[in-house]
Amino acid sequence: MTAWLKQRPASVGLAAALLVLAVATRSLLVGPDPQLAGAVGLDIEGLYEHGQVWRLITSVLFARGFDLPIALLGLLFGVGACERLIGTGRTLLAWAVTALAGGLVGTAAQAAGLLTRQYWTTPPATSIVLDPITPIVGVVMAASTFAGPLWRRRIRLVGFAALIVLLLYSGQPSDVNRLAAGVAGVVLGWVLGRRRPRLVFLRSSHHESRSLLAVVLAVSAIGPVVAIVQPTGYGLLRPFGRLFRDTLPGSGAFAEHCARIGAGPGCARELALARLNGPGALVLTVLPLLVALLAAFAIQRGRRVGAWLSIIVNGLLALFAAVYYGLFPVLGDPDQIADIRAQLTLQSVLAVLVPLALVVGVLVGRRHLTALPSRQAMLVAGLLFGGAVVASAVLYVGVGTLVRTQFRPVPSVVDLLLELPQRYVPVGFLRFRRLDFVPVGPMARLLEGWTGPIAWFALLVAGIVLTRSVADAMSERDQIRIRALLTLGARGSISWMATWPGNRYWFSADGRHGVAYREGSGVALTLGEPVGPDDGAMEAARAFAVHCDDIGLTPAFYSVRPEFAAGLGGPGAAWASIEVGEDTVIDPTSFSMKGKHWQDVRSSINRADRLGIRSVWTSWAELPLGWRAQIESISEEWVADKRLPELGFTLGGLDELVDREVRLMLAVGPGDRIEAVTSWLPTWRDGEIIGQTLDFMRRRPGSPNGVMEFVIAAVIAHAAARDTRFVSLSVAPLAGASPDAENRIERLLESLGRLLEPAYGFRSLAAYKQKFRPEHHPQVLAFADAVALPAISVAVARAYLPDITLPVLARMVGALRPDDEDGDEARLRELAAGSPRPADAPVQEEGR
Repeated sequence: MTAWLKQRPASVGLAAALLVLAVATRSLLVGPDPQLAGAVGLDIEGLYEHGQVWRLITSVLFARGFDLPIALLGLLFGVGACERLIGTGRTLLAWAVTALAGGLVGTAAQAAGLLTRQYWTTPPATSIVLDPITPIVGVVMAASTFAGPLWRRRIRLVGFAALIVLLLYSGQPSDVNRLAAGVAGVVLGWVLGRRRPRLVFLRSSHHESRSLLAVVLAVSAIGPVVAIVQPTGYGLLRPFGRLFRDTLPGSGAFAEHCARIGAGPGCARELALARLNGPGALVLTVLPLLVALLAAFAIQRGRRVGAWLSIIVNGLLALFAAVYYGLFPVLGDPDQIADIRAQLTLQSVLAVLVPLALVVGVLVGRRHLTALPSRQAMLVAGLLFGGAVVASAVLYVGVGTLVRTQFRPVPSVVDLLLELPQRYVPVGFLRFRRLDFVPVGPMARLLEGWTGPIAWFALLVAGIVLTRSVADAMSERDQIRIRALLTLGARGSISWMATWPGNRYWFSADGRHGVAYREGSGVALTLGEPVGPDDGAMEAARAFAVHCDDIGLTPAFYSVRPEFAAGLGGPGAAWASIEVGEDTVIDPTSFSMKGKHWQDVRSSINRADRLGIRSVWTSWAELPLGWRAQIESISEEWVADKRLPELGFTLGGLDELVDREVRLMLAVGPGDRIEAVTSWLPTWRDGEIIGQTLDFMRRRPGSPNGVMEFVIAAVIAHAAARDTRFVSLSVAPLAGASPDAENRIERLLESLGRLLEPAYGFRSLAAYKQKFRPEHHPQVLAFADAVALPAISVAVARAYLPDITLPVLARMVGALRPDDEDGDEARLRELAAGSPRPADAPVQEEGR
């Protein structure tokens, strides 16, 4: 504890000062009394009219209510972590500078709003700000400059998203100050770090991109809750803030009252506000929020339905805002009961732009969402939602016609039809609209309040159905089947990759064998050989090829043994094959590091021992949360450093580490600092693990030289102690093709490998593995028909890079030109654009 305090003198001192001042002024629980707040707080009059600049500092030394414990935690842990990163002097400087800048810029923005008569700045004009959180935000943003690219992006993206949401939905003067302090912190960080401000795109893994997008969407969805729980506020987007607090009677009571005293503008206004009451109106406001949160959850899970839901909700909110806050007031709609054109100009713009910006962000990030719902789930969800919309509309108009006398005034059928669309609009958008008729009877109130919630609730349930379903993914039953087959028999070191997401599965008629494959460009590209017992495996492969021909797909077996490829066609029908790489295999039982050749590896192990680095054999489930966070950070920094997106197919990422059968070997230094991480996939035979295959391989930037050699040597020693038959350093994909190859697909694979080499280093990795003197087992791609080579080449490229674009493929097409016919290039372009199969393939029958 003493060491912890010594490492954070500035943050602990500031927290102590905040606590002592609160106790000394008896403001620990309820905050400073009005007299003290007026003396030390920040306001426009004191700063600009009386020149009391010292209030910029004193205002951040006191807090009201729950701000005090939040500030103390922020200082001890948030600012404390920053102090360890940037030092005590820089921390104190950042705290002071951002406190001054935040208060000065925030009050200046508020004053500018008053001068331009902006509606949202009028009530806070007399507010006195006491906010110790403002400089905390500034320190964190300043320190983000010194963090790694991963955490710098996380802090700024999530931090500014939260600050903007607070400003828009709460709108307190302190929210303006915090946002200004955050911007000032980023600028100060550039100055302290002597870095030029520049916009640099850091590539993220699919996992990180989904997580960041989901967090931003969740923060934006929680914005209305901020407006609800904030007792007072003046944010630009607070349409639902009064919903949970109004004690107004229902619209029926107001209608009866207005009928007695005579209708007038006052009654119309009160009737419009009264529609904000009632359980139906409450539910109609909350349901879009729940759908938006469901969309964020689905996106984090990689579900494409999350993008659809988010686009629907945010698109509708933007449309509602544009119509009710923009179009109707500008057109001078007679149903508008208040002149809001001058008051809500800025609010109208932001109410449209914010959800539209979220829609654009989702559209940009949708490529990271690869899991599609099944057709059955889409049918169920469509019937559920469509049926609910139709049923609610029929009930409102049909039943409403039957009970028209329960409305005042009595509407016609046309009136009910014209009013129907507004039943699906959250009531916050309708508070400035005149009511043509109001419900006064029980059935009319039921129709008025629950027509919209029925449709929105159906959309929520439909979203849940779609989120839980993934097309072509393993069902629980298939997962059990494929894992059971893998434990019986697996040929090849990549067999466990059959369990990865994105694969499709075929099982033999007797259920003893299974094939994992990817479908694209009319090709069924397998992931290795069939899994299951040795006897019958070749027959299963031939049956799979027949199945592919039946459904209009071209079978291609990727990364299989040459002897397996030679036997695929049977007598008189040999398949062609080309080498795509070499599996580098080590026998741990005979492994030895004696001799001059092993000097580098021995030196790496000795260096790690001197530095206190130890090896840890574990799994993801066994890792402490802190270690998981370190591994995620190391991986994301590795991905961010690449010029091309994260690869797939035979290359796993963070998502593949969580499998309970996948083991991790870590290099852990002093202070539990993870220097390197590798993952190892099992190969089974007759219920026993006979091999481990290297997959995930990352090292921390700046880690000691040779740390990866240390890790691999530790795995080999661990395997030897358990009599494991082999350790595979895996196949370096796209590293085996020769630039002088005569085969068209070999040239294209060589072109693809050369294109990716600067970013991923496949050939360099293959050369690196030679340090361990492995045995080389050739791996080939087997195919039956050379006519399908262009389609197969595109399928391979798209398997590794699902997001590969047509221009990139067009550059690789150059590898085909020397002896290809004129039609080959055009055909490859057609396949790259998404043609489902080669032109000469049989047409798939309906329902197959």
